[in-house]
Amino acid sequence: MREGGKLARLLEKALKPIVEALGIDINDVENLEIDPYGPRVVLEARPRRGRTRSVFLDASPDGVELVASLEAPRGLDPRELEERLAELLEESPETQGVEEYDVDYDPEAGEARITLHARLVAELPGVGELERLLEEALGGLQTGGRTAK
Repeated sequence: MREGGKLARLLEKALKPIVEALGIDINDVENLEIDPYGPRVVLEARPRRGRTRSVFLDASPDGVELVASLEAPRGLDPRELEERLAELLEESPETQGVEEYDVDYDPEAGEARITLHARLVAELPGVGELERLLEEALGGLQTGGRTAK
């Protein structure tokens, strides 16, 4: 039993920098896979606070993919929200390390999905920043259009 405790401490120590960079709590991690042939780490989490419903991270020497699903109001114009959120992602200083991104909004499910690709986990914005950008995008839509910058 002592060895199991040691392994748990080692895993927690290894995961700590990743979850801190993502802005999630280690207790929100629901699944973790480590592929020694990759080497590759796949992490799935369900944060219990904020707008973030789920986080999926796939990290390997080839790069990192982050998929964050965030709660959004239902019934909005998908094109308008996706365009506004994409603009904000491009402008944010927190996303400067992001090499590629994709934004998708499902008006029936009330979910915005943000997919980001970067070289390193440290180059990704945390989920708090993604939530902030979504809030800003929604605010621009609720005021009847885009906000001036």
